[in-house]
Amino acid sequence: MINRYCGCCHHLVGRPDAAANFYNDNFIPTGWALNYFKLSECRGVSLMGRCKNCGGELEEVIEVPKGLAGDDLMKAVYDTVQTARPYKVILDYYCAGLERGEFYNWHDNQSQFQRSREFLNLFNDWDREQAWLWLEKNFPPEKHTEVLRDTGGSLFSRAIRLAEASGDFDRAKAILDYHLPCEHEEGMNEKAEITAYEFDFVPVLSYGSEGIYISCYLKGKFDELGCYSLHIGSLKTLRRDLESEKIMGELCGVLHYYASQCVNQDIHRYTPQSELEAEYWRQLEKEGLTQDG
Repeated sequence: MINRYCGCCHHLVGRPDAAANFYNDNFIPTGWALNYFKLSECRGVSLMGRCKNCGGELEEVIEVPKGLAGDDLMKAVYDTVQTARPYKVILDYYCAGLERGEFYNWHDNQSQFQRSREFLNLFNDWDREQAWLWLEKNFPPEKHTEVLRDTGGSLFSRAIRLAEASGDFDRAKAILDYHLPCEHEEGMNEKAEITAYEFDFVPVLSYGSEGIYISCYLKGKFDELGCYSLHIGSLKTLRRDLESEKIMGELCGVLHYYASQCVNQDIHRYTPQSELEAEYWRQLEKEGLTQDG
């Protein structure tokens, strides 16, 4: 299903056959995407691309069956990305087909870990944990160095889920207007993966024009690029009374505790790649010595 028209083909809106012919001749795929806010509203997987003439953005949506949820939805999305190849039939006849074929061939030759990482990165931070758990069950990493990382927003989301499961989120939930990982906040686009563990989870309580806010940050070494501060999510109540501020202050402690639990209980996901590779080589050397002995 064609879902985006560049400057060359905007006149083809409402003419599906003509638009499909245009895509046959001009669509150059560049990557896969999921465009949704709530996962329950996800209706298809988008193959994003560009027009070979004007360079404008194009999008082909491959629909998934309606009514899917949980593992069934995960499998449908994964299978679509691995098997859907729109317009592949014309590869031998159009110049666009050559570039399209290069993209499909590159994609088909990916390792399983590359496929898993691509799949995980399709999902919003709030749903990243669900996708990660599905991958761990169906395609567990084969090497010690293959790690599917959290982002700042997914760590924020995991901490909230743990707090909800324990009941420690209940008092705050009753007064909250919203709680959002940074990816969903207007004007924010910080989806950095966490590749180091020398950081602190820092919730900051403040008054705003409409109530009380908690802005959550990672402070310290959370990647190997030299960044030392990352905004990862926010919570807000419209109330401004003393009792509400006490509840929000308590929530800061709750989130700090569960974010720390996430990291400490799954430290492998936050270990720098260089350390993982060193650990891997030590394992190989140990196994070699054992075999020699």
